This record gives sequence, C-alpha cells and structure tokens, in this order.
Amino acid sequence: GAETDPRITMKATATPLLITVLLGLTPFAVAWASGRRHSLMPVYLRQTAEDEPTAADTHLAFMSRRTLMQQLAGVSLATIAPADAIMTDETTSFANPATDASYKQQTPSSISFTQTTAVPVSDEVTFTITKADLKNMQGGLGLELGEVSFRTNFRVVIKSVAPNSLAERLGIQKDYVVVSVNGADAERTNAAGVAIYFSRAVKSVLNSSDGTNASLSLTFRDPSRFRDELKNFPTTDAGDRTGDSPTVSTKVAPSGDTTQRREDGSLRPGASLTEQSDQVITITQLIPPKLCTKRATTDDLLEISYIGRIVETGAIFDGSAVKINGEAIPGRGDDISIFFVLGKQPFGQFPPGWDVGLEGMCVGERRRLVIPPVLAYGSAGVPRRGIPPNATLQYDVTLVSRNGLATPQ
Repeated sequence: GAETDPRITMKATATPLLITVLLGLTPFAVAWASGRRHSLMPVYLRQTAEDEPTAADTHLAFMSRRTLMQQLAGVSLATIAPADAIMTDETTSFANPATDASYKQQTPSSISFTQTTAVPVSDEVTFTITKADLKNMQGGLGLELGEVSFRTNFRVVIKSVAPNSLAERLGIQKDYVVVSVNGADAERTNAAGVAIYFSRAVKSVLNSSDGTNASLSLTFRDPSRFRDELKNFPTTDAGDRTGDSPTVSTKVAPSGDTTQRREDGSLRPGASLTEQSDQVITITQLIPPKLCTKRATTDDLLEISYIGRIVETGAIFDGSAVKINGEAIPGRGDDISIFFVLGKQPFGQFPPGWDVGLEGMCVGERRRLVIPPVLAYGSAGVPRRGIPPNATLQYDVTLVSRNGLATPQ
C-alpha cells in the first residue's frame, strides 16, 4: 500500500538537506535512518502539466528514498546496506603522529575481543535470618512494600523500614528492590505477591524442626550501589571476574515471559508469546583514567572513540572509525571520534545502554559495555546491519573529551 500511495509526497529539493543530516551520523545511524524504517516509503516527484511522462519519469515516480538519495547526492550508500558486509576498525590507520593518545586508544591486547562469559551481578545483597531471630522479632519484619509498574511488569521495592525492627537491625534499606525470598523469584510479581512469599517463608522456618538449621534468605538489589561502583570500580573480588579488569553489573530485567498483555492478562492486539533470559548489563574498566575528579553525567557533551561488536559472533557492526568492505563511510572524513549528549540522545541513534554504562566516566578512561538486548535493539534486532534478534552488544569506549575539554580533570 505505501509504495503506491501518491498521497505521500516530497519535493526533490528538500532531499540534499536530509542527506547532509544523515551523513553526519554514525555508520549505524545512517543505515538505520536511510533504510530500516523508511526503505519502503516512496518519493513522488511532481511533474508540471506540460511534461509528458517518460520511462525515466515512471521510474522516478515511485522509487525508494534510499535510491533517490544515492542519485541526488552522487554517492553510494550501498556499502552500508548488506547484512554480510565486513566492517573493520580503522582507528589506528585514521590516526597520525600528531593525534592525541586518547583518540587512538584501544583495548589492551591482554583482554579478549569479546566477553562471552556470564558475569554475576555486583549490586545484590543477601540477608540470612535465623529461626531464633524470627522467634524474637516484635511485630513482624518491619518492612513496608511498594511497587513500580510498567504495563504489566512490576518491581517490588522497600517503601519504608520500621524503627527498631528486625529489618532495621539487619541493615535492610529503603528503596531496595526485592529480588528473591528463600530462592523464590520475586521480580515478576507485585507487592501483594511478594507479601505472600514473605509470609509463607517465615511460617516455613518457624514450623521447621529445631535441628534443621532452617533460615530465611532475602536477596535485594541496591540501586545506589551500582551507581557508586561506576564511580569507584572495585579492585578485589569483582575484578577477578574479567581477568584483572574491575567489573560491575546489574540486572535490568529478569528472565521470563515478556508478552505484552492487558491488565486482565489477555494479549494486546498484535502481540505474540515471547520470553527472555536475564538481562544483565556489565561495565568493565579496561583502562583507568590518569586523573578523575570530574565525571560524565546527564547533559554533558561527550566525545568518544568506540568499536562495537556482536557478542554472539564477534563481528564488528559499528564504530567511530571504521570502513565497510574496505571503503570509507561517505561524509565521515576519516573521523576517529563522535559527539553526543549523555542521557539526551535521539531514540534509535545509539542503544540506551550507553546512557547507563558511560555514567561517571572520566576523560582518558576506556570501558567495555556489554549490553543486553533489552537495552540494545531487542527482539527485532537490525537484520540489515547484521544484528540478529536478541543480540547482546559489546562496545569498547574511550572518553576523549567532556564538554569540550580533552585534558584529564
């Protein structure tokens, strides 16, 4: 229907401006904007009344925007289209002796190209409550539960902790996210459901035989811990997870059913049954900064050099300094870095995981972001860019400058 709809019109004179805008983006964004969503949108070229239609006119009347852009701009964007195109990292070849070291910084050779091993989350805390503690508690655990919901998904949080309660003595904090109760997953139920989990688990421990050493295990996610770790990467236990490089991680979405449903549980129109594995984002500090007193935060203008790979295949799919099938990207000018505003990037230009993983970064620092599908390109992927559905993406990123200053701060 859309390919033959004459109501969709665009004057050819407006197209060069569109080309200029698109060619200023990353190779990935060019592919996205020029083909992924709009490859079937026609461009209807208006003819004057005295023009007689010719074979060429007929050809131009309904051509894809992509083809029209190629003809008007005099450049070929075809190199970025095939999903089987080979992309190479040209950071070193684009650099010159005068280029600042941070621009051409690369991942140390001692670290493998892709991180394929699962990394335990670093922001969860577990409390073990003995039977004796439960017997002596007054007025229950002392926890008030709240919930945050999005569509049919829930997160149960600690809304308040009663003074002088067992929970306060244990150190359970307000705003903790409930992860599990005695091993039962609490991340896909509401506050009423978690309250039932608590009640059953407490009764089970109190009714157990004295010789069984039964206890209540509560696991929470501390939202502030992950943010703090991004500013002060751990150097002991967590660092051992990825060789000698300190690593932090958090689960942004639990495994299970992800089907879009109405509040009554029925499927939304057009929805199908879907599910996902645990969605964990992992950030590894590959190269620490020489000096770090001012860190990247929302609204900062960041200049970064990066290379992106698909974890499942190891293939390069994006980068600030790349070639495709040996050819330079039109409009890029052999640039090594790109600019963007942290937390304010246009939807679809970069994965949302950047806003999470680059928070707290310092000039001269290099990080590895392993981004799960839910913070990347989801269950659809971007097949024409070689990104399959439910792909995990890995970005090795160097912060070159912050708000125009490239010196360590």
